[in-house]
Amino acid sequence: MPIGKPNVLVISELFPNPPYPAFGIFVERQTSHLQPLCNNTVVAPVRVFPPLRIWKQVFSPVRFLSEWRKWRRDLQQIPPQGEVNGLKVFYRRYTSPPKQIAHGLWGFFAYPFLAGLLRRLHRESHFDLIHAHYASPCGVIALLARRWMKVPIVLSIHGADVTYTAKQNPFSAAVIRWVFRNVDVIIANSTWTAQQIVRYGGSPDKVQIVRYGGSPDKVQIVHLGGNPPKRIELGNALPPRSDGVVLLLSVGYLEERKGHAYVLRALKELRQKGYNLYYKIVGDGSQKRALETLTRELGLDDVVSFEGYKSHSEVWPYFAECDIFVLPSWDEAFGIVYIEALALGKPVIGCEGEGGPEDLKALGDCIELVKPRDVGSLVSALQRLIENPKRRQQMGEIGRRIVEEHFTWERNAADTMRIYRQVLEASRA
Repeated sequence: MPIGKPNVLVISELFPNPPYPAFGIFVERQTSHLQPLCNNTVVAPVRVFPPLRIWKQVFSPVRFLSEWRKWRRDLQQIPPQGEVNGLKVFYRRYTSPPKQIAHGLWGFFAYPFLAGLLRRLHRESHFDLIHAHYASPCGVIALLARRWMKVPIVLSIHGADVTYTAKQNPFSAAVIRWVFRNVDVIIANSTWTAQQIVRYGGSPDKVQIVRYGGSPDKVQIVHLGGNPPKRIELGNALPPRSDGVVLLLSVGYLEERKGHAYVLRALKELRQKGYNLYYKIVGDGSQKRALETLTRELGLDDVVSFEGYKSHSEVWPYFAECDIFVLPSWDEAFGIVYIEALALGKPVIGCEGEGGPEDLKALGDCIELVKPRDVGSLVSALQRLIENPKRRQQMGEIGRRIVEEHFTWERNAADTMRIYRQVLEASRA
């Protein structure tokens, strides 16, 4: 029997909200592009528990209170229900133990807070399937809801389940394995991620790779909460500068595994060799103060700028103006920022052995791979690109073609919809 336009319940803890409009933007982009093909309703669990970075300031009362108040203000800005690019989003609060102790159990704590909402939404929409993003907590929530919803589950794994949660302790690992065994299909974002899913108990027959999108929409319309829609025009790469400065860029959370400290140390060496460089860092995170301190200690204050947190639409001009995008991160299942830089014709630098960078390298000469946590390897790669503008241009052109062929949100939506139909046909057989 032909399958019409299905009603899909999307459960994702990562989803844009008013204080953090780029939070889980890759889930929003996919869901928005699927909207013409299916009827999506999004439930975004919001955890209410101060993060570890706040508790680390407990012996500095002024800083602790400042961080606490900001966290409370941000939380208060998230409405119970909102709209993001035409998608209905329900932000339901829950609480759970610290991530560092029991991340794998979060779904069991969250479900009682969400069960009533999920039952009401199912009565209203009669969902045909659930698409959960991340095994913990949302995969767990989906499996608990399926006991009475009786629909198939598609699970997307973006990285943290296999790079962090499954390695945390035996309990969290057991939860990840339980989720992998019991969902209907698992979507991986890279070859490496697919291998890790199988390593942690996912059946190879269940795993399918769907590539992210990376190219910007020419016009994005953003609508959060009760605010009027905001129309944002997005341009292409800017022409080369005439000042002789080579601009480096990193975009990502300021966490140790993203490798910003190694770029700073490489920048110090390259400056000592006489290269005219400037480094912009876009993002926020727990390592911000440590990175600012390192920048001062290396004497790089005049050539490094911390740009802070930016919305997804605000990031594109940074990609457009940079000469080289560099993010030598490890435990990186994919890294969507690599393809976003490539979409604007920029050469990129990533690490060997990581999901996204290795897949990109296999598709063409658009990325330089360096050894993780290795300043010398990073210096060599940067030096090669700095000294060879023609190669930078060639890599960027190859990268742009790769994105246009393999990494569009339209293709992502089509591939995901194909999986939806496969799952629904199997469930109705």
